[in-house]
Amino acid sequence: MKIDLGVVYRESRLRVSEMVISCDDAIAVPATPGWDVHAVVAHLAGAAEDARTGNLDGVTTDPWTAAQVVRGKDKSVSELCAQWAQDSTPLESFLSTPEGKPFSNAVFDVCSHEADLLSAMGQPVDLPEDFLDFARRAMTKSFYAQVASAGLDPIEVSALPLEIFRSRLGRRTEAEVMAYDWSAPATDYLGLWFIFGRCEKSLGEFSSS
Repeated sequence: MKIDLGVVYRESRLRVSEMVISCDDAIAVPATPGWDVHAVVAHLAGAAEDARTGNLDGVTTDPWTAAQVVRGKDKSVSELCAQWAQDSTPLESFLSTPEGKPFSNAVFDVCSHEADLLSAMGQPVDLPEDFLDFARRAMTKSFYAQVASAGLDPIEVSALPLEIFRSRLGRRTEAEVMAYDWSAPATDYLGLWFIFGRCEKSLGEFSSS
């Protein structure tokens, strides 16, 4: 199934903006330790700004994202959402082109933080099914490639698409991932599975589906 990454990004941005515009922006977001709602939105707006201006030195690193949060700290959530909408226009257009396909991490980022915010607000962590299927395929493919590159025996893992998406980006505990359907003992593979570390405590997320 093919998806339009620019459309997926824009629709997630609109859902996030609607979600945060009238909420308490000091609500802690457990999936992103140390950040509250305001910080998450400042990061998302700042990342779009950095993409527009070409400020990609250290992209995805902690200092890069921390600088975005600092830049946005004196702006209201409403102002950040307006900035994000403006700066995202060229990014969304680019993501909709064939040249934008290799930059799917931008889409993973916004959808991941959408899920983080839903979780923090006690809402079902529901993301579009077509996106989750895309993410599942992309993330298992990259994992299997890492396994081969590391010289480990081939292994297969099966779990719900939402689980694979959330866990590979560090939103699940080691025990939760070990409970997936692995074709062999998973212990030697966990270091490759978690892209951004792992949760020490379960987020207790749930889905309405």
